[in-house]
This record gives sequence, structure tokens and C-alpha cells, in this order.
Amino acid sequence: MLNIYQTVAACLVALGIAACATQSQSSLQPFTPAEQVAMVEAGRAIATTHCRSCHAIARSDESPRLDAPPLRDVLERYDSSALAGNLMIGVQVGHPEMPEFHMSPNDADALIEYLYSIRKLGQRHCRTLSSAA
Repeated sequence: MLNIYQTVAACLVALGIAACATQSQSSLQPFTPAEQVAMVEAGRAIATTHCRSCHAIARSDESPRLDAPPLRDVLERYDSSALAGNLMIGVQVGHPEMPEFHMSPNDADALIEYLYSIRKLGQRHCRTLSSAA
């Protein structure tokens, strides 16, 4: 059950998603190339440390667990901002056997940016709350 802090955090994430969605194309601030490279590398390190034992973590490898989707397909199943928010507040994502994560906003953003880098559909276009400074 969510406590008051998790509920407030979820609301703040939702507000950030709404703000991001309502920005005009001209006001979006994408990552600079250097920021994006750093975020992808940090996300790859997180995936290697925390996800590799069950999930495929690259563009073409196979998941060690048959029931664990490759990370390259995760963003086809989950909204990236909602997933980042859930990783930050500790809501369990995935299935009951999957560990509950409590990531910092920067780590959640880095993992999401890595997920974008290994999927086939392209890069993200809007920063989440944690990286919009």
C-alpha cells in the first residue's frame, strides 16, 4: 500500500508528465549530445548491475529468464515517464518476483534513456522532472 510520501511523489511525477506533454515543440529542451551519451552510459551500468540476471539488456541478446522481456521492448509496454516515476517511488513494476526498486531521479532517467537507446523507435524528446533543471 502506498504511504503519503509515495502518493505525493506519484502526483508530482504525474504533474511533470502533464507539463512535458503540454510544452510546445519549440520549448522542449532535449539533452545535449554529451548529456545523452553520459545518461546512456549510466543507464547501461544500472541495467548491467540490476537487470542483466533476468533481462536481455542489449539490442539483440536473449533474456536469461524466458518470462523476462528484453529491456529493448519494455517501453513498448510501459509509458517511460510513469515507469521512471514508479522506479523512483518504489512501486513494484513488472511481476511479483521482480525486486522493488527505489532509484534516484537521475538513475531512473538514466535507465529510461538507456532503454530508449536500445529500442528501435528512436530517442526521447522530453526530459522528466528530475532532469529538467
